[in-house]
Amino acid sequence: MLNKYICMIYTILSVSGFVAQGSPDLILKSLADRYEQEYKDGIKNGVGNLTLLFGGGPGDWDRRGLNYLARLPKLEDGSTAQPMIKRAIGAHFGQVPMLGDLAINNEIEAWTLPLGSISRMIRAQATHSPGHLTTIGLGTYVDPSVGNGGAANERALQSSLHKELVTKLTIGYDGKMTSDYLLYKALPIQVGIIRATTGDSHGNLSFEHESLLCDQLYTAMAARNSGGVLIAQVKRLCQVNSLPSRDVLVPSSMVDCVVVVDDEDHDEFHPMSFNTTYCPVLTGKIRSPVDDAPRMKLNERKVIARRASRVLKPGQTVNLGIGLPEGVASVAGEEGMLPYITLTTEPGSFGGLPSSGKQFGPSTNASSLIEMNEQFDFYDGGGLDIAFLGAAEISSSGDVNVSRMNSSRLTGPGGFVDITQSTRNICFMSTFTAKGLKIDFNQEKGSISIKQEGSIKKFVNEVYETTFSAAESIRRGQKVYYVTERAVFWRTTAHDVLELIEIAPGIDLQKDILDQMEFTPAISENLKIMDRQFFKKEKMGYSLFGSLAERCTYHEDDHLLFIDLFGISLRNESEVDWFFISLDKILQPITKKKGPVDIVVSYQGFDLKSGLEDYYADSPS
Repeated sequence: MLNKYICMIYTILSVSGFVAQGSPDLILKSLADRYEQEYKDGIKNGVGNLTLLFGGGPGDWDRRGLNYLARLPKLEDGSTAQPMIKRAIGAHFGQVPMLGDLAINNEIEAWTLPLGSISRMIRAQATHSPGHLTTIGLGTYVDPSVGNGGAANERALQSSLHKELVTKLTIGYDGKMTSDYLLYKALPIQVGIIRATTGDSHGNLSFEHESLLCDQLYTAMAARNSGGVLIAQVKRLCQVNSLPSRDVLVPSSMVDCVVVVDDEDHDEFHPMSFNTTYCPVLTGKIRSPVDDAPRMKLNERKVIARRASRVLKPGQTVNLGIGLPEGVASVAGEEGMLPYITLTTEPGSFGGLPSSGKQFGPSTNASSLIEMNEQFDFYDGGGLDIAFLGAAEISSSGDVNVSRMNSSRLTGPGGFVDITQSTRNICFMSTFTAKGLKIDFNQEKGSISIKQEGSIKKFVNEVYETTFSAAESIRRGQKVYYVTERAVFWRTTAHDVLELIEIAPGIDLQKDILDQMEFTPAISENLKIMDRQFFKKEKMGYSLFGSLAERCTYHEDDHLLFIDLFGISLRNESEVDWFFISLDKILQPITKKKGPVDIVVSYQGFDLKSGLEDYYADSPS
């Protein structure tokens, strides 16, 4: 039956899955095997000329997942066959290197587009809309007026689809106001391949053992409403009407074929992910007794995570990118901040602790899981309070590149563009240099020195590809920080270049910062020294949710100071002394100018260790 459906010429194929999660491997491998057999049998009009549309690029960084579709059969003369893929449109090629190699070698047409836009392109096709209209991508390499419209190679640039896939539109309101948008074209889905857990004998599908909901429903809708077919891979069958209606995510009316993986093949072709056979904690079936991230050892990664976490505030909804940003979760756990913030991931999880590394996507002890397109609706609408993301290159103006470093390696933006263009506060995290960087820590002083400088500069005149546009962020009124282990920058309208606002104790401004950049930043008149607690092994403790100065708001008209002590924990007399010494430094310039000040203090979430009450009360205030 599988052969009956996947035999079209110029078929547009959409496959669900996200990074290592939820790949329908049995179907993908069967498709690759059939293509190879057809070549051996001399069949020229079978599987081929496929346009592949995908989001998170399910793959194992080697040969599984979408990598199967990039397999090139060997011919009798020793040469290789043409790829079965004619075009690949995806958000992330990092974990599908075989597909990426075809693009780099110009053997297929390839585009890299924002993950959220691809997700909504599929949804737009389900509703027969012309495409996904959004501001996401303006000013970046995806914007056809300043970039390449997402084209990743020469074949894409020469393709008839290129000028249609992403177009820029200017829309007017009331005959006066105009705004620019990008339209990501909806493509008819002739074949959708998704993965579920259980299918009944009519084709109703449930997803109880899946860690994520990667737009399986809208892929099914798009295939159905395009006149195409929907093929679902499941690990088991059940009797019709035995699935509770609330558990059925994709109804049978949208399903044409169900492929059941044999029990003995579950581990190979239907594991939860390429790293986990099955983990009920990631499905919400049970909760793990451990909710904290593993504690990080003191190194440059932890310093960056500590400084970045300083901008966290209680009650915030947060997105953490993969890599360095994962350290924010570890620091938040170590410092007791996790209960007061909500961590999210772009495939749809809310709450709990996001998985890290190659398991990225689901979350341990998540409080909620929604579909990926719905999560991007939330993100694009401004639902996030802050996002922590990595940065491969940073330009003098503050542009960031994460999608492509050079012509010989294809990665893609994933959800980076969607998140960075719709979040009010952004914290980019990066080591100052890369490849070989070694740092020494002085525990007594709380300072660092550079033992060996990295050979690759991260702060460059221009980035290879603009995944984040600083000019666009200024237009949108975003607040953007760039945090490294030795310096902190931000970009404001006061300068055309990044402004250096903090420097680590022990770091030489000229030798360790300015000489390691391809451009000269603006230097703040109030250049600060980074908190020495960042560079010590001990927990920061009292640094929870920002410094004391950041918690104080002075209303000059009323001569009133408001202090928010949420999350501050004073555990010994030295920390009580720190508190009142720091408070005195804040009060002195205010009282010197206008005399004694009225103070309103919020003690909600404030923790004073038992036995310190008298010491605290008797301290000068």
